[in-house]
Amino acid sequence: MDLTLTLTRRTVVLGVATLLAAGGAVAVGLSGNSSAPNASASPYGSVLAADSTAVAPDAFPGITVQGTGKVTGTPDTLILTLTVSDTASDVSSAMNTLASTMGAVQNSLSGNKVATADQKTSGLNVGPQYENSSGKTTVTGYQASENLTVTLRDPKSAGAVIAAASAAGGNATQISGLSTDLQNDAGLLGQARDSAFNDAKAKAAQYAKSAGRTLGQVVRVEESDSNPATPSPVDFRAPAAAAPSAVPIQMGSTDITVSVTVVFSFA
Repeated sequence: MDLTLTLTRRTVVLGVATLLAAGGAVAVGLSGNSSAPNASASPYGSVLAADSTAVAPDAFPGITVQGTGKVTGTPDTLILTLTVSDTASDVSSAMNTLASTMGAVQNSLSGNKVATADQKTSGLNVGPQYENSSGKTTVTGYQASENLTVTLRDPKSAGAVIAAASAAGGNATQISGLSTDLQNDAGLLGQARDSAFNDAKAKAAQYAKSAGRTLGQVVRVEESDSNPATPSPVDFRAPAAAAPSAVPIQMGSTDITVSVTVVFSFA
């Protein structure tokens, strides 16, 4: 049976993409027809036919595998969320009191070497306070509140910084969240990538051996989304009126995972 291949530059791009999409987690292509056209005759090497043309049996003999690498590191950053709330008889007084209290908190943070860029307002609210009595609702005052998200880059001093900020805000301050983060992850990410590739190569070598073939060169490497530095919550609550003593904080650990898809040819 005659087989005609029409080769164009568009043919090559579409063909490789089709092969990788059809491979799944593991795809093994074996040449089983010695009379089929030789892919090496093409200036592009291994070539697939156009969309509507049949694919030669040995157009791209190889293996597509997925590998995963995971390493564990210690978080180097804390993300603090605190809220300052003040109540007064009118909106203007509530806002003025809030500004004064939040200013004291921010001055405390700055005095403890927390950069202004690491202090971010993440919410601001003001609204009436109600009281129900004898079936009648009356406004008793107005509450103003502001949320502040703080990045603490020195875990060793973070406990003292948090305690001082809480004391500066007094009873108007509430710490509503604390999580760890791993931001300086370049070295660990490199290790995870190496581990993921080695995992893929080991799988490919095993499949090649089982198929009676020899593993060849890497044709393509594609990294999937990884999840480094995912914030992890820390169980932390400090009373607003606590004395400014350092709060003990455990940083725990964080996993960095990388997944890769690697396409190998046969030698």
